[in-house]
Amino acid sequence: MIRGSRLYEVLERCGVRSAVDPLMGVPVHLSYLKSHGIAVHGGDVFEWPVQVGNGIVVNDAAFLRDEDVAAIVEMLPGRVYALDVFTAWEGTLFSHEQCRYLAVWRDNVRALRSDAHVGLAVLGLWRVFCYWIQKTQMPDAMEDVAPGDLAWHYLRQTPPWLATNGQRNTVRCADPIAIVQACSADALVVDASSAETSGSDARAWMWEAWWRGDPHFKPDPPSHGQALGQLVARSESYRIVLVVTTARAAPEAEELLRSSRRSVEAVSTSAGEVYLIASSRRFENAPR
Repeated sequence: MIRGSRLYEVLERCGVRSAVDPLMGVPVHLSYLKSHGIAVHGGDVFEWPVQVGNGIVVNDAAFLRDEDVAAIVEMLPGRVYALDVFTAWEGTLFSHEQCRYLAVWRDNVRALRSDAHVGLAVLGLWRVFCYWIQKTQMPDAMEDVAPGDLAWHYLRQTPPWLATNGQRNTVRCADPIAIVQACSADALVVDASSAETSGSDARAWMWEAWWRGDPHFKPDPPSHGQALGQLVARSESYRIVLVVTTARAAPEAEELLRSSRRSVEAVSTSAGEVYLIASSRRFENAPR
Protein backbone atom coordinates (compact mmCIF):
# COMPACT_ATOMS: atom_id res chain seq x y z
CA MET A 1 0.00 0.00 0.00
CA ILE A 2 1.31 3.45 -0.93
CA ARG A 3 2.07 5.81 1.94
CA GLY A 4 -0.03 8.89 1.30
CA SER A 5 2.36 11.30 3.01
CA ARG A 6 5.38 10.17 1.00
CA LEU A 7 3.41 10.14 -2.24
CA TYR A 8 2.23 13.69 -1.57
CA GLU A 9 5.82 14.87 -1.02
CA VAL A 10 6.88 13.44 -4.38
CA LEU A 11 3.89 14.85 -6.26
CA GLU A 12 4.24 18.26 -4.64
CA ARG A 13 7.89 18.35 -5.66
CA CYS A 14 6.75 17.82 -9.27
CA GLY A 15 4.08 20.53 -9.08
CA VAL A 16 1.24 18.03 -9.50
CA ARG A 17 -2.25 19.31 -8.69
CA SER A 18 -4.25 16.32 -9.97
CA ALA A 19 -3.55 12.59 -10.13
CA VAL A 20 -5.05 9.35 -11.42
CA ASP A 21 -4.46 5.92 -9.84
CA PRO A 22 -6.10 3.16 -11.93
CA LEU A 23 -4.96 0.34 -9.58
CA MET A 24 -5.80 2.06 -6.33
CA GLY A 25 -6.70 -0.80 -3.97
CA VAL A 26 -7.78 0.62 -0.59
CA PRO A 27 -7.69 4.34 -1.51
CA VAL A 28 -6.51 5.82 1.80
CA HIS A 29 -3.55 7.38 -0.05
CA LEU A 30 -5.96 9.17 -2.39
CA SER A 31 -7.86 10.44 0.63
CA TYR A 32 -4.58 11.85 1.97
CA LEU A 33 -3.82 13.58 -1.34
CA LYS A 34 -7.35 14.97 -1.41
CA SER A 35 -6.94 16.37 2.10
CA HIS A 36 -3.84 18.24 0.85
CA GLY A 37 -5.57 19.90 -2.08
CA ILE A 38 -4.82 17.48 -4.93
CA ALA A 39 -7.73 16.44 -7.15
CA VAL A 40 -7.77 12.65 -7.28
CA HIS A 41 -9.31 10.06 -9.57
CA GLY A 42 -9.05 6.37 -8.79
CA GLY A 43 -10.22 3.03 -10.00
CA ASP A 44 -9.98 -0.69 -9.49
CA VAL A 45 -11.17 -3.89 -11.14
CA PHE A 46 -12.63 -4.99 -7.78
CA GLU A 47 -15.91 -3.43 -6.68
CA TRP A 48 -15.26 -3.12 -2.94
CA PRO A 49 -12.32 -0.65 -3.11
CA VAL A 50 -14.49 1.52 -5.35
CA GLN A 51 -17.19 1.42 -2.69
CA VAL A 52 -14.56 2.58 -0.18
CA GLY A 53 -13.61 5.34 -2.62
CA ASN A 54 -17.21 6.53 -2.63
CA GLY A 55 -16.82 6.98 1.11
CA ILE A 56 -13.40 8.66 1.39
CA VAL A 57 -12.58 10.00 -2.10
CA VAL A 58 -15.86 11.15 -3.63
CA ASN A 59 -17.61 11.96 -0.34
CA ASP A 60 -16.84 15.28 1.32
CA ALA A 61 -19.12 15.48 4.33
CA ALA A 62 -21.22 12.39 5.13
CA PHE A 63 -20.05 10.41 8.15
CA LEU A 64 -21.23 7.44 10.25
CA ARG A 65 -23.25 8.47 13.28
CA ASP A 66 -23.78 6.06 16.16
CA GLU A 67 -27.20 5.12 14.80
CA ASP A 68 -25.58 4.31 11.44
CA VAL A 69 -22.99 2.11 13.12
CA ALA A 70 -25.73 0.30 15.03
CA ALA A 71 -27.61 -0.28 11.76
CA ILE A 72 -24.45 -1.85 10.31
CA VAL A 73 -23.36 -4.01 13.23
CA GLU A 74 -26.57 -5.29 14.82
CA MET A 75 -29.10 -7.82 13.55
CA LEU A 76 -32.16 -5.65 12.93
CA PRO A 77 -35.69 -6.77 13.87
CA GLY A 78 -37.89 -7.59 10.91
CA ARG A 79 -35.02 -8.02 8.43
CA VAL A 80 -34.54 -11.48 6.93
CA TYR A 81 -30.86 -12.43 6.76
CA ALA A 82 -29.17 -15.07 4.62
CA LEU A 83 -27.10 -16.29 7.56
CA ASP A 84 -25.63 -19.31 5.78
CA VAL A 85 -24.14 -17.47 2.78
CA PHE A 86 -20.55 -17.72 4.12
CA THR A 87 -20.68 -21.21 5.64
CA ALA A 88 -18.06 -22.30 3.09
CA TRP A 89 -15.51 -20.30 5.13
CA GLU A 90 -16.33 -21.96 8.44
CA GLY A 91 -13.60 -24.02 10.06
CA THR A 92 -10.81 -22.71 7.82
CA LEU A 93 -10.26 -19.04 8.62
CA PHE A 94 -13.44 -18.12 10.47
CA SER A 95 -15.70 -19.43 13.18
CA HIS A 96 -19.41 -20.09 12.82
CA GLU A 97 -20.12 -16.86 14.74
CA GLN A 98 -17.82 -14.79 12.51
CA CYS A 99 -19.43 -16.14 9.35
CA ARG A 100 -22.88 -15.21 10.66
CA TYR A 101 -21.66 -11.69 11.42
CA LEU A 102 -20.20 -11.39 7.90
CA ALA A 103 -23.62 -12.29 6.48
CA VAL A 104 -25.46 -9.84 8.73
CA TRP A 105 -23.02 -7.01 8.02
CA ARG A 106 -23.22 -7.51 4.27
CA ASP A 107 -27.01 -7.31 4.26
CA ASN A 108 -27.00 -4.29 6.57
CA VAL A 109 -24.38 -2.41 4.55
CA ARG A 110 -26.31 -2.87 1.32
CA ALA A 111 -29.37 -1.32 2.98
CA LEU A 112 -27.59 1.91 3.98
CA ARG A 113 -28.99 5.18 2.69
CA SER A 114 -26.11 6.48 0.55
CA ASP A 115 -23.00 5.42 -1.38
CA ALA A 116 -20.89 7.46 1.05
CA HIS A 117 -22.20 5.55 4.08
CA VAL A 118 -21.75 2.24 2.26
CA GLY A 119 -18.13 3.14 1.47
CA LEU A 120 -17.31 4.10 5.04
CA ALA A 121 -18.92 0.90 6.30
CA VAL A 122 -16.98 -1.27 3.86
CA LEU A 123 -13.73 0.38 4.98
CA GLY A 124 -14.42 -0.12 8.68
CA LEU A 125 -15.48 -3.74 8.23
CA TRP A 126 -12.48 -4.39 5.99
CA ARG A 127 -10.29 -3.56 8.97
CA VAL A 128 -12.25 -6.07 11.08
CA PHE A 129 -11.70 -8.67 8.36
CA CYS A 130 -7.95 -7.96 8.28
CA TYR A 131 -7.81 -8.23 12.10
CA TRP A 132 -9.40 -11.68 11.94
CA ILE A 133 -7.03 -12.84 9.17
CA GLN A 134 -4.01 -11.60 11.09
CA LYS A 135 -5.19 -13.26 14.29
CA THR A 136 -5.32 -16.64 12.55
CA GLN A 137 -1.62 -16.18 11.83
CA MET A 138 -0.72 -14.90 15.32
CA PRO A 139 -3.44 -16.32 17.59
CA ASP A 140 -1.63 -15.69 20.87
CA ALA A 141 -0.32 -12.22 20.05
CA MET A 142 -3.67 -10.52 19.43
CA GLU A 143 -6.53 -9.87 21.80
CA ASP A 144 -9.81 -11.75 21.52
CA VAL A 145 -12.49 -9.16 20.77
CA ALA A 146 -16.17 -9.86 20.21
CA PRO A 147 -17.11 -9.30 16.53
CA GLY A 148 -19.64 -6.59 17.34
CA ASP A 149 -17.25 -4.69 19.61
CA LEU A 150 -14.48 -4.87 17.01
CA ALA A 151 -16.80 -3.57 14.31
CA TRP A 152 -17.93 -0.65 16.49
CA HIS A 153 -14.27 0.18 17.19
CA TYR A 154 -13.21 0.35 13.54
CA LEU A 155 -16.36 1.96 12.20
CA ARG A 156 -15.92 4.80 14.66
CA GLN A 157 -12.40 5.36 13.29
CA THR A 158 -13.49 6.34 9.76
CA PRO A 159 -13.86 10.16 10.23
CA PRO A 160 -10.09 10.93 9.92
CA TRP A 161 -10.23 9.83 6.26
CA LEU A 162 -12.86 12.44 5.41
CA ALA A 163 -11.70 15.67 3.78
CA THR A 164 -12.67 18.18 1.15
CA ASN A 165 -10.53 19.94 -1.43
CA GLY A 166 -13.20 21.94 -3.23
CA GLN A 167 -12.72 19.90 -6.38
CA ARG A 168 -14.41 17.00 -8.16
CA ASN A 169 -12.87 13.67 -7.16
CA THR A 170 -13.95 10.39 -8.75
CA VAL A 171 -13.64 6.63 -8.54
CA ARG A 172 -14.81 3.96 -10.94
CA CYS A 173 -14.80 0.19 -11.29
CA ALA A 174 -13.19 -0.57 -14.62
CA ASP A 175 -10.19 -1.98 -16.43
CA PRO A 176 -7.13 0.19 -15.63
CA ILE A 177 -6.56 1.02 -19.29
CA ALA A 178 -10.10 2.34 -19.59
CA ILE A 179 -9.59 4.44 -16.45
CA VAL A 180 -6.35 5.96 -17.78
CA GLN A 181 -8.02 6.87 -21.05
CA ALA A 182 -11.18 8.26 -19.41
CA CYS A 183 -9.42 10.55 -16.91
CA SER A 184 -7.42 13.75 -17.29
CA ALA A 185 -4.78 14.82 -14.75
CA ASP A 186 -1.21 16.03 -14.28
CA ALA A 187 0.09 12.67 -13.08
CA LEU A 188 -0.55 8.97 -13.57
CA VAL A 189 0.31 7.00 -10.43
CA VAL A 190 0.89 3.24 -10.61
CA ASP A 191 1.69 1.21 -7.51
CA ALA A 192 3.65 -1.63 -9.09
CA SER A 193 4.93 -2.79 -5.69
CA SER A 194 1.48 -3.85 -4.48
CA ALA A 195 0.49 -5.01 -7.96
CA GLU A 196 3.20 -7.67 -7.76
CA THR A 197 1.42 -9.35 -4.85
CA SER A 198 -2.24 -8.31 -5.06
CA GLY A 199 -3.25 -11.33 -7.13
CA SER A 200 -2.05 -13.61 -4.33
CA ASP A 201 -3.39 -11.46 -1.47
CA ALA A 202 -6.24 -13.55 -0.13
CA ARG A 203 -7.63 -10.61 1.81
CA ALA A 204 -8.37 -8.53 -1.31
CA TRP A 205 -10.21 -11.15 -3.30
CA MET A 206 -11.95 -12.64 -0.26
CA TRP A 207 -13.32 -9.20 0.63
CA GLU A 208 -14.55 -8.91 -2.94
CA ALA A 209 -16.19 -12.29 -2.40
CA TRP A 210 -17.83 -10.90 0.74
CA TRP A 211 -19.11 -7.84 -1.10
CA ARG A 212 -20.52 -10.03 -3.88
CA GLY A 213 -21.98 -12.58 -1.46
CA ASP A 214 -20.08 -15.35 -3.23
CA PRO A 215 -17.61 -17.17 -0.93
CA HIS A 216 -16.31 -19.18 -3.89
CA PHE A 217 -15.24 -16.12 -5.90
CA LYS A 218 -11.57 -16.03 -6.90
CA PRO A 219 -10.17 -13.88 -9.72
CA ASP A 220 -7.79 -15.01 -12.42
CA PRO A 221 -4.19 -14.02 -11.52
CA PRO A 222 -3.40 -10.73 -13.33
CA SER A 223 -0.30 -10.19 -15.45
CA HIS A 224 1.01 -7.05 -13.74
CA GLY A 225 4.19 -6.66 -15.76
CA GLN A 226 2.18 -6.59 -18.95
CA ALA A 227 -0.40 -4.27 -17.35
CA LEU A 228 2.30 -1.74 -16.37
CA GLY A 229 3.62 -1.68 -19.94
CA GLN A 230 0.14 -1.09 -21.33
CA LEU A 231 -0.51 1.73 -18.88
CA VAL A 232 2.78 3.45 -19.69
CA ALA A 233 2.08 3.10 -23.41
CA ARG A 234 -1.20 4.95 -22.95
CA SER A 235 0.14 7.70 -20.69
CA GLU A 236 0.89 10.29 -23.40
CA SER A 237 -1.60 12.80 -22.01
CA TYR A 238 -0.03 12.78 -18.53
CA ARG A 239 2.81 15.18 -17.78
CA ILE A 240 4.18 12.89 -15.06
CA VAL A 241 4.13 9.12 -14.73
CA LEU A 242 4.97 7.99 -11.20
CA VAL A 243 5.64 4.31 -10.61
CA VAL A 244 5.95 3.04 -7.05
CA THR A 245 8.05 -0.10 -7.01
CA THR A 246 10.75 -2.00 -5.12
CA ALA A 247 14.54 -1.92 -5.43
CA ARG A 248 14.44 -5.38 -6.98
CA ALA A 249 11.88 -4.49 -9.63
CA ALA A 250 12.98 -0.87 -10.23
CA PRO A 251 15.51 -1.53 -13.08
CA GLU A 252 12.92 -3.28 -15.25
CA ALA A 253 10.29 -0.61 -14.55
CA GLU A 254 12.79 2.17 -15.28
CA GLU A 255 13.73 0.61 -18.61
CA LEU A 256 10.06 0.44 -19.51
CA LEU A 257 9.53 4.11 -18.61
CA ARG A 258 12.54 5.22 -20.65
CA SER A 259 10.96 3.74 -23.75
CA SER A 260 8.48 6.64 -23.74
CA ARG A 261 10.02 9.29 -21.43
CA ARG A 262 13.36 11.07 -21.69
CA SER A 263 13.67 11.87 -17.99
CA VAL A 264 13.34 9.21 -15.27
CA GLU A 265 14.39 9.98 -11.71
CA ALA A 266 14.49 7.42 -8.89
CA VAL A 267 13.68 8.46 -5.34
CA SER A 268 14.30 5.69 -2.82
CA THR A 269 13.28 5.63 0.83
CA SER A 270 13.93 1.92 1.41
CA ALA A 271 14.44 -1.30 -0.50
CA GLY A 272 10.70 -1.80 -0.35
CA GLU A 273 9.75 1.64 -1.64
CA VAL A 274 11.20 3.26 -4.76
CA TYR A 275 9.48 6.11 -6.62
CA LEU A 276 10.26 6.39 -10.33
CA ILE A 277 9.34 9.85 -11.63
CA ALA A 278 9.07 9.94 -15.42
CA SER A 279 8.59 13.27 -17.18
CA SER A 280 9.43 14.94 -20.49
CA ARG A 281 7.81 12.76 -23.12
CA ARG A 282 10.49 11.24 -25.26
CA PHE A 283 9.50 12.80 -28.58
CA GLU A 284 7.56 15.92 -27.52
CA ASN A 285 10.37 18.33 -28.49
CA ALA A 286 11.74 16.42 -31.43
CA PRO A 287 12.33 18.40 -34.70
CA ARG A 288 9.49 18.16 -37.15
